[in-house]
Amino acid sequence: MRRFVKSLVIIGAIASLLSLILLTIYDPMDLPIYVTFLTTIFIFFMILLIFIKFEESSVSSKEIALIGILSAITAASRIPFAALPNVQPCTFLIAATGIVFGPLAGVMVGSMTAVVSNMFLGQGPWTVWQMVGWGLVGLIAGLIGERFPNVGVLGLAVLGVVFGILYNTLLDFSSWIWLYGLDTTKFLLVFSLGLPFGILHSIGNVIFSIVLGPPVLFSFRRFRKRFRVVFTDKTHANENIKEIDINEHTDIVCGK
Repeated sequence: MRRFVKSLVIIGAIASLLSLILLTIYDPMDLPIYVTFLTTIFIFFMILLIFIKFEESSVSSKEIALIGILSAITAASRIPFAALPNVQPCTFLIAATGIVFGPLAGVMVGSMTAVVSNMFLGQGPWTVWQMVGWGLVGLIAGLIGERFPNVGVLGLAVLGVVFGILYNTLLDFSSWIWLYGLDTTKFLLVFSLGLPFGILHSIGNVIFSIVLGPPVLFSFRRFRKRFRVVFTDKTHANENIKEIDINEHTDIVCGK
């Protein structure tokens, strides 16, 4: 059954992509009519495929519980700030999750944040794009965290500026194709109107990073240490111990 569902998702993604290619080649005049729908469907299938791959991976029950808790906290943090234009702690929390717990946790928390929070704020085609935007934030932050594990408040604030612009650019792109199809004359208009909101998003990320960054990073890193278990052989207690990180989908630190 799992393989059947995965096959359907892959077929749907390929069909959406091929439809876009064929429309571009054979019916470019009508392409703007269909591009919005087909692009959103393609991205939706890609997200489903990521979730299926996550379900198939050797993720521990502890990590699944952690992702669920962080997703709920991040989604809930968005609701009180709904009245403020693009100022909310979600991007900051997703970036912190990726830095500390890795790209897998970052992607899942980012994607789930959009779905869960929009249950209160309203679902729509924008949800798919928000899932992609925040998922990318978690992924990039996770990859940076693997390369530079000691990222601090300053690094998180700098990333907040970049992620604010990146996220809003992606959402502006989705607004452009939804409102105007592929009308290039409206491209700069949409992005220029959205730029102030992207700047507000980045400023909000910096403020949250400075104010909440120290306790959040400390708490996340302290909690992460609890995912490590050490087994040693009494007869080889003095030998080197090889550490395996949870983000490599292993909870155990094995002694040789």
